[in-house]
Amino acid sequence: MLVVDNGVERGMRCASTVRDAAIVDLRDAWTPRLFASRDGKAPDFRATYLAIASERDVAGKPLAPNDALSELYGIVPSLAIVRARFAEQTRHRCHAAIDSAPIAKLTRPLGQEHDGLVRSMEQSRRVLGPQLERARVERQLPDVAALATDRELGQMYARWKAADEQHAGIVAAQQHLVCEGYLGAKDVDGMMSWATGHALELYQRRNFLMPNYRLDPETRTALATDPRELDFRFALRVLRERIVDATGLIEDGTAGDGPTQILGRWLDPEQMRAARGHEKPLANAAPDLISIATETAARELGWTKPADAAAFLARHPGGIQVAVTLPKAPAYHAKHMQLTAVIDRGDVFYDNTPVPRVVQHRPSMTLYVDDHGTKRPLVRWPTTIGGWSDVLLGGAVVQRWKESDVGPRVWRDLFAAPTWLPPTSTPDRDLVKWVGAGKWDLKRSIIGPGSHAAFGMMLLPHYLPLKNGQIYDNGIGTHGSATVMSIQNGTSHGCHRLYNQLAVRLGAFLLSHRTHVVKGQKPEFFRRVVRFMGTYPIKIDTRGFLYELTPPVQIEVTRGRVLSSRQHPPAASAPARP
Repeated sequence: MLVVDNGVERGMRCASTVRDAAIVDLRDAWTPRLFASRDGKAPDFRATYLAIASERDVAGKPLAPNDALSELYGIVPSLAIVRARFAEQTRHRCHAAIDSAPIAKLTRPLGQEHDGLVRSMEQSRRVLGPQLERARVERQLPDVAALATDRELGQMYARWKAADEQHAGIVAAQQHLVCEGYLGAKDVDGMMSWATGHALELYQRRNFLMPNYRLDPETRTALATDPRELDFRFALRVLRERIVDATGLIEDGTAGDGPTQILGRWLDPEQMRAARGHEKPLANAAPDLISIATETAARELGWTKPADAAAFLARHPGGIQVAVTLPKAPAYHAKHMQLTAVIDRGDVFYDNTPVPRVVQHRPSMTLYVDDHGTKRPLVRWPTTIGGWSDVLLGGAVVQRWKESDVGPRVWRDLFAAPTWLPPTSTPDRDLVKWVGAGKWDLKRSIIGPGSHAAFGMMLLPHYLPLKNGQIYDNGIGTHGSATVMSIQNGTSHGCHRLYNQLAVRLGAFLLSHRTHVVKGQKPEFFRRVVRFMGTYPIKIDTRGFLYELTPPVQIEVTRGRVLSSRQHPPAASAPARP
């Protein structure tokens, strides 16, 4: 492996001769611990993971952008992808040629739902502009801005200026999307069309932003940022997950004062850096050890600016293992740690029918370690609880309350790349999707395994131990999720969702610090025929790759703050939404 020190490559050494250093795998063909080969066994999904990480399918064909941009959904891209992005000089030049200043003048999030407003303002711009220009010529003014203080035309100018600035800002954003290859040049029109919304979502996925299809503040800032800087942040995010895997860290500051920057940069969206409604630091919380270790590694590797990181990767095509000196792990880290978890359900409203609400205290999952008698919070992540959901009941689709079970439970089984077995209560219409004119298909990705599966990349079922030694499984668990925005809303069908990349971290941390047995691929026999806009058979032969934690991790799901007059879950159904 390569020994590096403060940005200097000291040469290759045998691993057995390296002391007091962390061995970080920077090879292209890498997976997190959850999908690595263990005891001669490896998840069936491992080959697919490696293919998607290189933005190809298992046959080696390039993936479409919708499938390739999976970092936001729990698959860490290969360093080969980082290397390729750094080398995209044509893309960099395309962005550099755009005047991004108009983007900063956009003052509101804009999405496809605002298309009517945008079109109205565009009409005003086109009508008022020529009128103002005629007035300028008649009055022999240097420019139309001179009409801003005119008693007769000042308000007209203000309306035109607001519309013109919005048009220029949207156009500049669209031009950047063209540079990325996500939007056609013909669609650069200043409108918030479906094409622009889709291109924005791809751009957000590429740059690890919340995928909301909108020109929100963080997306606007990213569009106006040098793409080489964005590529560097991408490289640091990939490095961070390699450091997490090498060190067995999970402490990211979310339980305490919050995450910290890496080399003066935020690598995650603001919404991901805190559990909304839980901003107050917990007592004795662990600091952000992951950011400290990642920044240390970046400096040791010499990755302090984009050009240096790009040069390192270019010198080592295919990647390399490196030995770097990192901060020592906390004293409480061990092969078997006394871990517990608490899932706070936050504000709960047991209304008899669905009622939109603004929840102040959102659900969160906190992982604790017994640090020589001190209950130390390691992470506190946003999660979800149940609520009203569509179910098939008696041949009709209705709304049913999906409760998140309260009380003590255990995490015993850990599934990597789990599949979802859609219950009979799931309406057939929810299992198909429109794929084109007159064409429908099964939502295969939601079944899994994969980053877009209903259970994401990792599943920890919640089991209730019974007195006879058996367990009760009510179908509730902690798992990853590709529905990123639902974690912001705090809603699910009863389970406790995590961002996929955090779910993978949690699974890897448990495998690093809890004794366990590698069970291997668990067989399953599930068959169902979906009949909606066609007939689609579902065949599932595996539940996922199973690890059994020995002993299980004790968890507690709190009741939360029940703020409705009704104190218990509704038993009756409600009309389904159309």
